[in-house]
Amino acid sequence: MRVPCAMRCHRRSYRRFRDGDWTLWVLPELWNATLWERVRSCIERQSRSKHPQVIFLEPGSGAALPLYLKVYHPAPWPGRLKELFRKSKALRALRQGVELDAAGFNVPLAVAAGEKRKLMLLKSAFLVTVAIAGAPLTVFLSERWRPRASPEDIGEKRRAIAALADEIRRFHRLGFVHGDLVPSNILVAADGRAARFYFMDNDRTGRYPSWWPLRRWRRNLVQLNRLPLAGISLQDRMRFLRSYLEKNGRWRAEERYLISWLERKTRRRRMADRAGGSASFREIMRWKAPRRGAGDSI
Repeated sequence: MRVPCAMRCHRRSYRRFRDGDWTLWVLPELWNATLWERVRSCIERQSRSKHPQVIFLEPGSGAALPLYLKVYHPAPWPGRLKELFRKSKALRALRQGVELDAAGFNVPLAVAAGEKRKLMLLKSAFLVTVAIAGAPLTVFLSERWRPRASPEDIGEKRRAIAALADEIRRFHRLGFVHGDLVPSNILVAADGRAARFYFMDNDRTGRYPSWWPLRRWRRNLVQLNRLPLAGISLQDRMRFLRSYLEKNGRWRAEERYLISWLERKTRRRRMADRAGGSASFREIMRWKAPRRGAGDSI
């Protein structure tokens, strides 16, 4: 491989390599030729899929840390035409992750990203990130769910709800909008009794200037709100919204409209998931614990 140039992205410096049809952007301190051969071998073994494929890479064979390899396949036509004129999702995820990190948000550290092109057509792309010792929000809540929570557990949950709301409010106020802010794309790492939240899958995350007429943040709230979650009641959802809006007193008219709008949109999503119908909003958002002995753990 030859090194034609170096590229600095905010606080991290990535080197740009060319290897045949591949163009790579890598962190030199965590990347080496052995790891590249391992990654390329994994990519070549993957069959084409509509969705990206994620592969866990244990330490060894060039990797000093546990890593995740995410393989992106070309979009179907006519989506492939758009890829002629823009960077791949892998490279967009790397750059957006660096920007989020520079803004003080928790994101997986990107070790490398790469694109394979022939005659400008995108053939394949990948992203390698350092594994995080945490769990998606859905799993994190399920593992900690108890039929009767202690006052300490309830206090911890409410503090975590407020912390997540504060983080997402800051995310939006800085102009960021996540491409798919569903609970499974928020990873939770426990730090004592506190929790750190990581924004995952940032290949469709965007940042918009302050003058941009921004309404997409409301879509993020619907995405986050659409699923019943273990231990999360309707009151907890309202606590989240109060923290997100920094609301202490009575709701104003525009805030009541937002609550009504969120309920309508969420109910529509739940009906698309074949849940809800004419049931109350509280009922369609109530999480139902799996039965013991049915193969699920609670």
